[in-house]
Amino acid sequence: MEEKHTPILPEKQYHIPYEMFKTAFTAFQRRYVYPRNYLVIAVLLLACVIYTISILHSSATQQPLYGFVILCCLVMCVFQWYNPRKIRRNLLEAVKEIEEDTYVLRIFPEYLEIGTRLPEEAPSEEQAQADALFDDTPEEEISGSRIFYSKYLKVTEYQDFFMAYQKKSMFYVIPKSAFAEEELAQLRAHFGQVLGKGFSSK
Repeated sequence: MEEKHTPILPEKQYHIPYEMFKTAFTAFQRRYVYPRNYLVIAVLLLACVIYTISILHSSATQQPLYGFVILCCLVMCVFQWYNPRKIRRNLLEAVKEIEEDTYVLRIFPEYLEIGTRLPEEAPSEEQAQADALFDDTPEEEISGSRIFYSKYLKVTEYQDFFMAYQKKSMFYVIPKSAFAEEELAQLRAHFGQVLGKGFSSK
């Protein structure tokens, strides 16, 4: 039982540069967002073609209705194309404010722990006196997630980072610069063993 809770590599701390996050999020959208959006757009455009043909063979009373349906389909196409780009722009703007945050990664045999090191708050005068009296050093606070290896977790290796996808709705960026070369080889072997086909390289 103890081995399951022993990290296979030393704890890693890192920052995620803006450009790296931008590359990662774009890759995430291309893999999970754009294919679905393009499929919806294709269906909507097909509906436009069908209703356009219907207009040519319909009565004058039906043509305004068919025209309205075509307009609605075109508007939805624009939204399907525009929304992912708007989401990416807004998210990247927010990322600029947390670019210097420190992330902490622990790799265990059965799961990953990825968290953010919370900034330390200055202790009150009473707290500082109490800490000095009892020689008590406050524990470091880390807010994070425990990600178990399962069929829902996919890890892809890119040139500068690993990206862990969870349920096609969340992803985590792990810079390769945080690891030594031998650690990267060990990490690849570990992901290949616990994830099988869920681990791939680009």
